[in-house]
Amino acid sequence: MNLIIYFCILLSFSNSLLAKDSQRLPQIHRPKKDSAWLPLTYLANGTFDVIQNPYWFSQRNYGNKVGVFWDRVKDPHHNIKKDGGYRKLIEDEFFSSRVLPNIGLHAIGGAYDTLWLRQYFEYYNVPAAGFFSFLFTYGAHVGNEALETTSDEITSHDHIADIYIFDVAAFLMSYSPTIMNYLVKDLDMKAWHFNPVYDLNHDDFFNAGLNYIFRPKALSFGNNKFRPLYFLGMQTMLGLSYDYSRENTLTTAAGMSLTNPLKQKGRFVGAFFHEYQGELEASLFLNGSEDFRYRLNLYDTFFYRFMNANQSKSYQVGLVLGEKKGSDYAFGININLPIGIGAISD
Repeated sequence: MNLIIYFCILLSFSNSLLAKDSQRLPQIHRPKKDSAWLPLTYLANGTFDVIQNPYWFSQRNYGNKVGVFWDRVKDPHHNIKKDGGYRKLIEDEFFSSRVLPNIGLHAIGGAYDTLWLRQYFEYYNVPAAGFFSFLFTYGAHVGNEALETTSDEITSHDHIADIYIFDVAAFLMSYSPTIMNYLVKDLDMKAWHFNPVYDLNHDDFFNAGLNYIFRPKALSFGNNKFRPLYFLGMQTMLGLSYDYSRENTLTTAAGMSLTNPLKQKGRFVGAFFHEYQGELEASLFLNGSEDFRYRLNLYDTFFYRFMNANQSKSYQVGLVLGEKKGSDYAFGININLPIGIGAISD
């Protein structure tokens, strides 16, 4: 009951902010380009984000993990004391390397996605758009936290800090024109989330994940044709984007794919991205997450270019091809569905 009252107060406060400043917020939702299944696709991407690290996390026995997660967060004070106390929570979640994903993924990424989904629901005239945007973003993060209970090294402190502090901060930040305009306009923040695929062969998901990029406009050079890029997710990379024509952009990046999220350790990963008219149409990761030797994602923007424009408007097409380190091959396709269907060979 306390949780319900707590979140009702937050929603009431945010609605008063929205009524005052909604016209000043940047437009993130793209009515003619975003899939009608956006909230469900986002929910799958967010829930299964951590499965990109198979060394720490597993999606098996998901129902049991939800129960473990709930036991850890339903009484925050009791569990904080049991797992070391408030001082340890503050030291671990605010003054260690853990604060980086807390701020970057939960707060900043969550704020972007919350605004994106709120504008989506407003476009479709869904009542209480703020409530539903919160429901989906928060639900995705809660689902992800449940999967994190796989690891014995993650305690209640991680979950409590994320869902009670950083995820709530994200929700409130999404209503701030100052913050959101800085992220979207000055830092050129965008979401480059994956195409989640349900694996018919193993009865689970692959190719799910939340990814964000930043290309600060102030750092552009070469008549603004070259732009440095920061890629944030379970794979963290630095790169360079080159606008080789008015409509086409090629980006190359390299960095680390996390294998130990608490110590920020991982392996080298490289990637190439191609955009058309400012929209991501293809990504290729080498030695990346989920133990893929390579993974190619083709988005609907790519297929639009090779289909009749009038016909392609009726289709949302996505394709993923990859090979795992055990020489297992992955294939997935999505046509007008919230998630793709595919398989990883044995």
